[in-house]
Amino acid sequence: MTGGPALVLQGEDGAVPGMLDGWLTDESARRVVAEAAEVVGRDVAEWWRERGNLVDPVAAALEIVVTGVAGAASLRARGLRPVAVAGHDVGEFAALVVAGALPLAQVVELVHCREELLSCSARPSDAGMAAVVGPGAAQVADAVVADLGGTLTVAAVDGPDQVLLSGHCAELSRAGAAAVGAGLTWRRMPGRAPCHGPLVQPVADHLAAELADLDWSAPSVPVVPNADAVPTRDPGRLARNLAAHLTSTVQWAATCRALLAAGATGVVEVGSVAVLGPLVRQAHHGVPVHLAAAPGPLPTPETSEPALAGSAPTRGET
Repeated sequence: MTGGPALVLQGEDGAVPGMLDGWLTDESARRVVAEAAEVVGRDVAEWWRERGNLVDPVAAALEIVVTGVAGAASLRARGLRPVAVAGHDVGEFAALVVAGALPLAQVVELVHCREELLSCSARPSDAGMAAVVGPGAAQVADAVVADLGGTLTVAAVDGPDQVLLSGHCAELSRAGAAAVGAGLTWRRMPGRAPCHGPLVQPVADHLAAELADLDWSAPSVPVVPNADAVPTRDPGRLARNLAAHLTSTVQWAATCRALLAAGATGVVEVGSVAVLGPLVRQAHHGVPVHLAAAPGPLPTPETSEPALAGSAPTRGET
């Protein structure tokens, strides 16, 4: 199999005010932004420059999705040909656009609807998400979920040293005490809905009609979905994974393995801060990674960032 870079697109944790601005000097990226602005009905770049606006989960999700698509368009215009594409959490929506599986306009509308519905789900005072970080986090999180039960669930397996949990606040508090007792770091993620678990099943049910109306195409490059972490160009499989996306665990560690198995010799991440690169490096220390924040020369192994240590940002609080 011919090797090459994989392209990875961030989820909400990568949202930074003004992160789109770096791409606005590129014509290909500007076309993406103009289309998104037409769908939304406002100047999206201006909307996302103010930090306070990203407290709004709709703004944060749309910024990260549109920036991912715009950045990928710029990189493609400069010759980037990824062997596979994947996005973390809401970044999967961007990955589907980048690969040509879904049109941008439909995805912008869908993400807007998704975030609006999530805002009506369990309130942050009742339920939410938290990160377990440190050596052996995955094993500790599995044990805590098995012990506590209830609505507590593993929302994302980001790597061997970082796992996200979702559930009711009382369950999260007990899980936090257990994680700290095991010597791990515990971070609540303020303002985050309890995604990738049973508490958002009503939202998934409401989204089913929107998902049924999507215009799918066979992508030009394999996409690795969060739910099953299997590279595919089958629109039917991608549609089924997207339908399961909101209530399924984000299998990011398995996604990283799948990207390498698909022939990836390095990883290019679109974003302003490194979020996914550190997660790749948790389990695959020698993989070249490159953070693309603005138009520039295509990355090579010689220009890739040095090894990234530690956990990825989770926008949490201890």
